[in-house]
Amino acid sequence: MTILPARRGAAFPIQKGQYLKVTNTYGKQVVDFWAFNPNDSHDYLSMSHSRTILVAVSPRVGKSLYSTRRKPILTLVEDTSPGVHDMVWSACDRERYRMQGAVEYHDNCHDNMHQALKQSCPADKYPNLQIADDWIPDPLNLFMNVPINHFGGLDIQPPTSEKGQYVVLKAEADLVIVMSACPQDMAPVNAGGPADCEYEIFNDSSLTEPASTSIPRTLTKRPKRVKVALSFDFDAVSHWLGTGCHPDNNMADYSSGIFAGQVGAIRLLNMLKKKNIADKVTWFVPGHTIETFPNSVKKVVESGAEIGLHGYSHEGIYQMTPEQERDVLVKCIEVATKLCGGQKPRGYRAPMYTIRETTVELLREFGFLYNSSLMHHDSQPYWTPADPPIEKIDFSKPASSWLKPTPITEPTIGPLESGQHPLVEIPCGWYNEDMMPLQYLPHLPNSMGYVSTRTVEQMWKDKFMWLWENAPSVEGEDDSERANDSVDFVFPILMHPDTSGMAHIIGMSERIISWLQGWGESVQFYKHEDIAKEWLKEQTSRK
Repeated sequence: MTILPARRGAAFPIQKGQYLKVTNTYGKQVVDFWAFNPNDSHDYLSMSHSRTILVAVSPRVGKSLYSTRRKPILTLVEDTSPGVHDMVWSACDRERYRMQGAVEYHDNCHDNMHQALKQSCPADKYPNLQIADDWIPDPLNLFMNVPINHFGGLDIQPPTSEKGQYVVLKAEADLVIVMSACPQDMAPVNAGGPADCEYEIFNDSSLTEPASTSIPRTLTKRPKRVKVALSFDFDAVSHWLGTGCHPDNNMADYSSGIFAGQVGAIRLLNMLKKKNIADKVTWFVPGHTIETFPNSVKKVVESGAEIGLHGYSHEGIYQMTPEQERDVLVKCIEVATKLCGGQKPRGYRAPMYTIRETTVELLREFGFLYNSSLMHHDSQPYWTPADPPIEKIDFSKPASSWLKPTPITEPTIGPLESGQHPLVEIPCGWYNEDMMPLQYLPHLPNSMGYVSTRTVEQMWKDKFMWLWENAPSVEGEDDSERANDSVDFVFPILMHPDTSGMAHIIGMSERIISWLQGWGESVQFYKHEDIAKEWLKEQTSRK
C-alpha cells in the first residue's frame, strides 16, 4: 500500500485493465478523485456525463464512470463501504475556505490536484496533459456523504465508511489518476480532522498481484534511513511528588498516577508487543516508579526495552540543591542497575526537561552515554553542550551590562576535541509528546486535556512529512549538511502511560506507530541507546 497523506494529493499513471484499490485506512476520510486521458487534456472523468448516463448521483458496483467523450474509463468492481459516495459536490478551494471564515491559507483539494500533477506528471513527460491553473473538473468524492432531500437541498453529513473499508476501480483506458485526501476541517466532511488513506495498483481482480507500474509518491526526496526514537516517560505517582507537586493535590490526582502504574503501562506494553516493537523502544523510569510498581516495571524490562533514568520522584532541577541532585542520581543508578540485573543505565531524561549545567557535569562524571533533555536540534543527535550558564539580564544595572552576545559552542565542536567524556544528545521536546496537550493537569499551565488526538497525531505527521521531504537525500547532497551517515533524521516521539495509556488516546498511539511502519524499510524503530552508540561510533571514526 502507498500512503495518501492527510491534506495532501497524489498523481500517478494506471494502465488499461489494471485495478486501483483505495482504502479508507481510519474511516470517515473523503478522497477527491480525478482521472485524465494522458494524451488529451479535454478527455477526463466527468461527473455530469456519468450522472446522466447512470441516471444516478452515486456510483454502484458493476457500473462504469464516463469521460467527457461519453466513454467508460473506470468501472467500480468492489466496494466494502456502505456505498455512499458523492458525484455532486465541487472540490474545495481557497475561496471556499474564505467563505467559511478562514483568514489564512488553508490546504485545499484544488491546489492539491494541481501540485500533484505538476510534481508527478511534468510537461516534458506528459505534453498533452496540461491543465489550466485556475480550472479543475468536478471530482468523484469517494466516501463523501451528501444526501439530497425531497426539496432538492444538499446537506453534508459525516461519511458512513469505517476503518479499513475500500473501493476497487478498474481502468478501462490508460489514465492518470489524481487523488486528494480532503483537508476539510471546517465542515463535517471528514467527521473531524483529516486523516491518511492508502492506495495500491493491481494487475488482476483477485488483488493478489501488485502492478509493476511505479507509483511515485508526491514527495520529492527519499531518505535512505529514518530512526524513530519512541520513548515512554513512566511518571506515575512520582510526577505529583516532584514537578507536579502542589498543596491542592488530592487523592484523585494521585489516582491518575496509580492508573499509569497499574493499567496504562500494561496497555501500552501490550500494544507495543502487538506492533512487534516492544524491544525497540526506551522507557525513562523514575526510581519511585521502579520501587512503587515493581511488577509493571519488571514486565517492561522483560519486553526487551531499554531503561533510562528520569529522576527519583520526578524532581524539578530548581527544587533541589546540587548536593541533592547528586544524591538522587546515585540512588536512581543503584535502583535501575538492580532492576536490570546489574546493567547500569546509559541514558537520562530530566523530569519535565528541567536541567542545568550541574546535571550535564554529573552525567559525564558517571559515564552516561546520552542525555535526552535538550532541544538544540529537533531531528539529529548532537554533542550535549558544555557551555557556561546563560547570564540573565539584571535590569537594575545600566543597559551596557547586558548589551553583549551569549557565548554558544559551535555544534561541530565536541568532547573529542576538548577531551571531555563524550555525551550524546538525543533530541526531544514539548511538541514531540502527548501529556501537555492531552492530559488533565489541574495545577500546571496546559490544555487541561481537551485537545483532539487527531490534532496531535496530525502535528506529528506534519513534522515527519517536512523532514522526509527536506532531509538530505542519498545522492546529490553536500556531505557537510549530513550530521549522521547512517540516518537522514531521527524522529522522536514521547508518550506517557498516564496519558497514552488512557482508552481514548491509546488508539492514536497505535495509529501513529502503524503509520510510521507503513513507510517500509526506510523507517525503523530504535532504542535511544542504539541511536547514540551508532552516532558516537561515526563521530569517532571521523577523527
